[in-house]
Amino acid sequence: ELDFLLEAKNSEKVLENFWKLSPHIANYIYAPKVYWNLSTSKLLIMEFVDGAQVNDVKSIRKLGIDPHEVSRLVSQAFAEMMFKHGFVHCDPHAANLLVRPVPSEKKSILGKRKPQLILIDHGLYKELDATTKFNYAALWKALIFADANAIKEYSVKLGAGEDLYVLFAGILTMRPWNRVTDRAVDHLVIQGTDGDRSELQMYASQYFPQITELLRRLPRVILLMLKTNDCLRAVNNCLLQGSSPESFVIIGRVSSKAVIEAKLLQSKSFLRRLSVWLEEILLEVRLFSIEMFLWLLQIRKALFLA
Repeated sequence: ELDFLLEAKNSEKVLENFWKLSPHIANYIYAPKVYWNLSTSKLLIMEFVDGAQVNDVKSIRKLGIDPHEVSRLVSQAFAEMMFKHGFVHCDPHAANLLVRPVPSEKKSILGKRKPQLILIDHGLYKELDATTKFNYAALWKALIFADANAIKEYSVKLGAGEDLYVLFAGILTMRPWNRVTDRAVDHLVIQGTDGDRSELQMYASQYFPQITELLRRLPRVILLMLKTNDCLRAVNNCLLQGSSPESFVIIGRVSSKAVIEAKLLQSKSFLRRLSVWLEEILLEVRLFSIEMFLWLLQIRKALFLA
């Protein structure tokens, strides 16, 4: 952040990554255009872009945008950055994320607009090397699917150690170990209730020395991922008044696909590739069953409210 030309390059690189590696959502991600002829290392001139702050639910609704769609887009965008691009905006607090309707799309029949996420303040990015990116994606895949053995394996690889991997999983998810390893679809969901807050405060005070030791030993890049994770959690809490199973399904899908793609690249024999393809099929079946379950829950909720 001491050289604005680096910040300008980050803003262009992040968009380039979406168009090259995640074209399915690239149209829904934007960063203000840089005026290079007017910018220097001490002065950055960028396009003015108007939009609602991502935590301003009232303004987002006035734009004809569903806050749930914004939450899904935020989850998708940062999952793609962390698990596929390996180039992460590490300061996604509410003031750095704006929302506007996609300029190129018209209103739906119901008057709704698709959201476009505008990323601003590109001074703090972190690049994940291939090994860290794979281990972090594999860890989140394990967390989403409550795979205790894989959670331990990849937590240790990321620096938590065999003695503090349970605490590491808890800090990432803000859930106690018994919830992290629960097979329920919504096992990582935080409702934002007073009970949830009291539970988290109790664990924080009870394990303060262990938390301090864990933060001391984790690599700096993982500390920044924790910071990013906390910012995103705060954004989703504002948009949804708690976390959502759908957000975790998105994280599970993107992290799992990143793991599969990395394994395919590393697989040299036909049998190994066949094994990975079978793993991918089983993964898709599992994700589909979770999505169907959530869909049925939504229908049941809608009928109950009616």
